[in-house]
Amino acid sequence: MKRLFRGIIRIVLIIAGFLFIFNLPSLLGIGKDHVVINFKTFWMYVKSDFQFLLHFNGERYLEFFKKLEIGESYQYTMMILLASLIFIIFLAMVVAILIVLSPQKVKNRLKSGINFFEAVPDLLVIFLFQIFVITLYKTTGLKFLQLYGLFGHKPYFVPIMTVSFLPFFLLLQFLIKVIDEEQIQQYVLYAKAKGIGRLRTLLVHIMRNIFPLLIMQLRTIVWVLLSNIYLVEFLFNINGFTQQFLKIIFMGGDFASLVVCLLMLSIPLLIMEVAGWLISKLIIGREAISI
Repeated sequence: MKRLFRGIIRIVLIIAGFLFIFNLPSLLGIGKDHVVINFKTFWMYVKSDFQFLLHFNGERYLEFFKKLEIGESYQYTMMILLASLIFIIFLAMVVAILIVLSPQKVKNRLKSGINFFEAVPDLLVIFLFQIFVITLYKTTGLKFLQLYGLFGHKPYFVPIMTVSFLPFFLLLQFLIKVIDEEQIQQYVLYAKAKGIGRLRTLLVHIMRNIFPLLIMQLRTIVWVLLSNIYLVEFLFNINGFTQQFLKIIFMGGDFASLVVCLLMLSIPLLIMEVAGWLISKLIIGREAISI
């Protein structure tokens, strides 16, 4: 009951946040030499948008979304998100294991490199990918990477690589940190005393213990992926789901249409939230898995 009440409060706050943010421009106006605050205009727009939500007509919006091809663009964006997430998890786990097993001097240099790349801005990564593909085509004539979503074409490889760059280093940083913390636990020291090799201890025992932490960390990774997907779809001119927001505004869509699309975009976050909550419940009160 308490969790249900908390969920209702969160939904109310989310809708109130939508109402406030979307209508914030109507609150402020520009006078001759000062800023004018229009509370009446702001409240009028808020009430109007709230009425749209109360009189939500499913059939009408379903036809409107079909006209915009919302389903196809949503499937494409979610496919990029899922492929990026799988790629990030697999590559980050492999690289983290290799770094942890490497000599200490090499490990320290690699960690410094990871810290450097993790701070690289998203836009710089996108521009570098664009320059690389264009330069490769000019010098070699090879066009094996589709860069832009023109004439109905939808690239996959370049968007996935671009979107995955920063989240990969974020997850890699996290994995190295938690593995280093696990290596000083008693069950790891006991494994060493029994003569169990580092690789076996890492793969069989440490990775099993940090798996719940990995799942919970993926909530942050999904947040970063969603923000990067918007940049990638805009700069690569891809007709993905995030680009439908502008079309909704210019094609006569209303506040309810935008809210529905935002809620659809938040589905991956809700899935990770539920997965993190379930796993955290499973490990409450449990100690580290023993050998």
